[in-house]
Amino acid sequence: MRQLWGTVSVTHTRRNFSPATKREAYQRSRGICECHRVWQLRTYRTGCGVKLSPGNIFYEHIEPDRLGGVNDIDNCATLTKTCWKLKTSNYDRPTIDKSKRQHDRARNIKRESFRPIPGSRASGMKVPMDRSGPVYRDSGRPVFERRR
Repeated sequence: MRQLWGTVSVTHTRRNFSPATKREAYQRSRGICECHRVWQLRTYRTGCGVKLSPGNIFYEHIEPDRLGGVNDIDNCATLTKTCWKLKTSNYDRPTIDKSKRQHDRARNIKRESFRPIPGSRASGMKVPMDRSGPVYRDSGRPVFERRR
């Protein structure tokens, strides 16, 4: 996080692994998926044994960068697309999203609500029982002017 005028900025820039770290991680993997190193996956300690191929190699933070993971070789795993997707969709995204929600709640940051359902209290209009058409709650004026 950066310091801006005495307050903490909440912007986060993703930090990728350096080419040297990627080379070292690939050499360590010996061309086989390292899902045995990732504790968030079911294949932890056993591994899937799938060989890495061009276009199917992903260098993944074991502890996500957004949650404080560092960019060193100990936090890098060389994964296939399947293992990478499982980790990202089942662990990383939900955990990071929850962290953001908690951060926002602690600072009283609320998201914009969706468009309200017509006729609800939040919409500002109501539908009278006499079927004359929707009217604005505050003025009683019809929402749609009838043409003659």
